[in-house]
Amino acid sequence: MLRLFFVPERELPAGVGFRHFGPEHLIMLAVLAVLSAGITAWGCRMKERGRIRLLRTMAGIMVALEIWKDGMLAGMGSFSVGYLPLHLCSIAMFLCLWFAWRPGSDLAGQLVWSVCFPAGVAALLFPDWTNMPLLQFQSLHSFLYHGMLIQFALIAVISGQIRPRIGHAWKTVLFLIVLAAGVYGINLRLGTNFMFLNHPLPGTPLMLCAHLPGRWGYLAGYGLLAAGVILLTDLPFFLWNRVRSRKRSIDKM
Repeated sequence: MLRLFFVPERELPAGVGFRHFGPEHLIMLAVLAVLSAGITAWGCRMKERGRIRLLRTMAGIMVALEIWKDGMLAGMGSFSVGYLPLHLCSIAMFLCLWFAWRPGSDLAGQLVWSVCFPAGVAALLFPDWTNMPLLQFQSLHSFLYHGMLIQFALIAVISGQIRPRIGHAWKTVLFLIVLAAGVYGINLRLGTNFMFLNHPLPGTPLMLCAHLPGRWGYLAGYGLLAAGVILLTDLPFFLWNRVRSRKRSIDKM
C-alpha cells in the first residue's frame, strides 16, 4: 500500500481505506496510546521551564505538520478551501500555541483542556479519513496531529499548569458560540462544512442531533452535546476537589 503514500485523498481509488475500529485502526490507537503515555510521563517529570519549552515545541510541530500537509496538497494541485484550518481540531493548534506562550492564561488553559483534548479524542475515535489507507501521508498526519493535541493537554493538566474548573466552563461555552457563529457564516458562503455545523459526520455522536427537526434543531442539539462534553471534562476535577475539601474538613475535626 506504500504506492499510495503520496496519492492525495481526491485521487485515491475506492476501497483502499481502513475500517472504523477495524484491526488497523485499533493497532494505531494502541500505538498512539503507548507513545502518549510515555511522552506525557516524560513531560510531567520535567521542571517547569523545560516543560514550557516542550509545550512550545509541540505546538510548533503541530503548526509545522499542518503547513507541510497543505503544502504537499498545494504542490499536487489538490488543495481546496475545504482544507482551510477552520475545523475545531485545526483551530485547536492555535489554542495550544496561545497557551504555550501564555501559560499563565486561565482562558487559554480552560480551552486547551475543554476543547483541544476532547476534540483530539473524538477525532481519533471517529476519524473522518477512513477512506484513506493507513499508510498515506494525510492519514498518518491526522493520527499524529490529533495524538499530539491529546498529549499537549494531558501534560499541561497532569503537571498542574492547567487547573480545570467547572465554574469557568462558561468561558469555553462562550468561546465556542462566538467561534461557531463565525464558522457557520463561512460555511454558508463557501459551501463547506467546517466543524460539522451544517450536517453531522456519519458514525459519530453528532448523528444523535441529525434527527432533530430542521437546521436550528440540529444546531441546538449540537450546542447541547458540546456543552455536555465541556462539563464532562471538568466534572472529574470538580468531584476530586470536593473529596479533598471534605477530607481536609474531617482531618481538622
